[in-house]
Amino acid sequence: MAQKTLTDELIGRQILLLAILLIIIGISQYLALRFVLFHSEARSLHQEITVLAPIIHHAMIKHGALNFHSLANLLVTRLQSPGVDVIITNRFGLLIASSSPFTTQVVPPLDVTHTYFLWHHHIVVDAPLGSLAHPSGYVWLLAATNSLDRILVRDIELFAFLGFLSLAITGWLGSLSVKHSLVPLKQIRDSTVRIAQGEIGHTTMLKNPPKELGELGDAINVMSLAIKDLLDQEKMLSEQMRRFVADASHELRTPLTALNGFLTLMSEDNLTEEEIQRGFQAMRQEAQRMARLVNQLLTLSRLDTAHETALSMHPISLEEWLNSCMPLIERLTRDHALQIVTSPVVVDADKDRLTEMLLNLVENASRYTPPGSTIMIRIKRDGSQGLIEVIDDGPGINEDDLPHIFDRFFRGDPSRTSKSGGSGLGLSIVQALAHAMNGQVEVFNRTPPEHGAVFVIKLPLSSQECPDDN
Repeated sequence: MAQKTLTDELIGRQILLLAILLIIIGISQYLALRFVLFHSEARSLHQEITVLAPIIHHAMIKHGALNFHSLANLLVTRLQSPGVDVIITNRFGLLIASSSPFTTQVVPPLDVTHTYFLWHHHIVVDAPLGSLAHPSGYVWLLAATNSLDRILVRDIELFAFLGFLSLAITGWLGSLSVKHSLVPLKQIRDSTVRIAQGEIGHTTMLKNPPKELGELGDAINVMSLAIKDLLDQEKMLSEQMRRFVADASHELRTPLTALNGFLTLMSEDNLTEEEIQRGFQAMRQEAQRMARLVNQLLTLSRLDTAHETALSMHPISLEEWLNSCMPLIERLTRDHALQIVTSPVVVDADKDRLTEMLLNLVENASRYTPPGSTIMIRIKRDGSQGLIEVIDDGPGINEDDLPHIFDRFFRGDPSRTSKSGGSGLGLSIVQALAHAMNGQVEVFNRTPPEHGAVFVIKLPLSSQECPDDN
């Protein structure tokens, strides 16, 4: 059995609702027309009996009830209208004269309280002859409802024909209307099929759709683009992970190769004591370099997976914190001119990790700027953030390298190699730590005629204005 389509469902419901409406209208129209026809006929009978009753009453009084029989039959014959029967009884209800085809023993009931009533498919009006308290007899006028029923039947047949014609036309026009209205839905369906078949990121542009279908189309477009972004991000992360593993393997292989080479040399018996000491010193340096690289990798791994547990956040006065870092900073900048500019700022941060971030930036500045140049450390407040700036007056950073400066193992400048002492992870750790502390780190070159690079750590101000204990 074929599954019913939405078009068929909507058209069927339109036709069903119209059919119910037509039935209600038809019943209402039938009852209204019947009421009008019956009341119109009854009104005519009532006008006629109003004239007829006094005449019959006068004749009965003049000739007497017994002598009135022959006269009554004559009156009935002459007063009978086409389709109207007359029945006359005396005050005891005994039949005097009748033009009705019913048996002479049966007369209609007496009901003077209503304008008319129905009796044996007749509309009946009655009236007493004389006063109601002392009538000389009763008269009834009866009009058959056959002609009225035929009018009602013809009306029902005509209404049924027009109703079926309306349903047919409505079904045809409704089909065209529903199909036109469902064009956007079919476009959305085609789009979802294409997305399911692999066209991630495909969107549908609907022209003047109904509000609900427009919202549905927008939601599917957003979903498609979101899935595309997620897949692109997953590909990018996968590629970054692949490069990261390759770079980490390369960085670890270099000291391991050096260690293996030194161990091979030292296994020889013809080395002098001085050569052995130089070998041990070289191996110690390579081991320290490898340990530093492994520690950096572990730091990044912890920050990537659960940075909340890797940090201990407290309110820190940046002025006091910077003073506590000065011995380490002065050792890193012993070949440079150091300039410090501070102002009172309190931020929420991990003190040890913040120190690690600052030393990374200061070491980076001292490594890639010529000796004797100036390195400035400036602390200031900017709106709801505390800023730590490391500014140098070196050659600056290549503009093409700026977007990638925080990438892991990135070395855009040929001088930024592992031989200079850097692993390519320091700035990546700075960025990861800044994000873990709900902050960020930025880098840009100074505006000419000044030269050099500016690294800025931005951290949210602390809600507690209390300095950190040193």
